Amino acid sequence: MIKKKYELIQNGTCHPHDSFEKCREGLDQAYQRAEQVISEDSDHELWQLEIHCTSYDACGKIVANELVDEWEVEEGYSDMDESMDGDFDSAMTSAGFGMDEDYGLYE
Repeated sequence: MIKKKYELIQNGTCHPHDSFEKCREGLDQAYQRAEQVISEDSDHELWQLEIHCTSYDACGKIVANELVDEWEVEEGYSDMDESMDGDFDSAMTSAGFGMDEDYGLYE
């Protein structure tokens, strides 16, 4: 006998209270719980949030797992230097399509 559940995965972990029966109401509950988790994340500790449909065999062993939905949780800041974003010339130079002057050929 296969049992299916919707599970909310937070930062790679599924907590027992974040598991719902596979039915329309269970999916609604999973989405409501996801909204609650996102709104309660005031410490910005959440970096990954997904809903999976997981199938278990009679012994409780996972036999299948399917991603239903996922959210990108933005951090409050980024250390990445994006000063060159959108600059066509520097992008082409980095890709090896610069002008002769970029390669020291000043003829």
